[in-house]
Amino acid sequence: MVKLILKTDERIMGENFESENEYLIYLRHLFAYKFATDQIPENSFILEIGSGSGFGTKVLFQHTQKIIGLDVDKNIIEYASRKYGSENCVFKRYNGLKIPYSDSTFDAVVSFQVIEHIQNDIGIISEIYRVLKDNGIFILTTPNRIFRGLRPDQKPLNKFHVREYSVEELDALLKNKFLNIEIWGIRANETVQKIERKNMECGLKIASFDPLRLRKLMPRSLRRMIFNVFLNQRAKNFLQEYDLNDYYMIKNNIADNSIDLIGFCKK
Repeated sequence: MVKLILKTDERIMGENFESENEYLIYLRHLFAYKFATDQIPENSFILEIGSGSGFGTKVLFQHTQKIIGLDVDKNIIEYASRKYGSENCVFKRYNGLKIPYSDSTFDAVVSFQVIEHIQNDIGIISEIYRVLKDNGIFILTTPNRIFRGLRPDQKPLNKFHVREYSVEELDALLKNKFLNIEIWGIRANETVQKIERKNMECGLKIASFDPLRLRKLMPRSLRRMIFNVFLNQRAKNFLQEYDLNDYYMIKNNIADNSIDLIGFCKK
């Protein structure tokens, strides 16, 4: 059986940002969590697939009755439990195969920036559908392949991504189980949008110098240093330069203009 979720060291910790790029990635994640809090009814029982460091799980917990975060990484679950865990905000490790809960258990399931890491993406969608109650909500985000300049036959630049999705591909995936689906986009203001496009162009340039993808063998710190040299990071005071107000939802022209895709499904 193919594992649904693979281990990765690509984690957003929500603190101690080392670069402008890291902080902007964090804000995109946080925007998705804030969006979800407005869509999920209060006092819902929520499951998060791929909860990571737990900072976003805690954001959701502030607006709900109970939440469980699942992840395959033992160390990150221990970290999240220490930092954010409580009686009704629980973090558990699981094996990445079957979600360890009965059918129709949760009012809502969220999974942000996870589906692109999963080999058996159809399998995880089926599992999520199974554990959702009738009329339950599923919200996910994933990078927009078109915005990132990738051809359908081109491997993702991020070594941890199995695949990345266009609007049509994400819609087709979700339709394996869900009938009530909407796909929107996360866009930024013009300043941040230009930065994001430059990030993508920088990644493609680095990839052109490394057709054998040997950079995958480099330590993360060295990869980050090379990327920042190519990128020529701009804002020294990036913590003051950007905030959540720099991001917003779009429902038109999603393919070309959204950094991330948001799938919103009802069972």
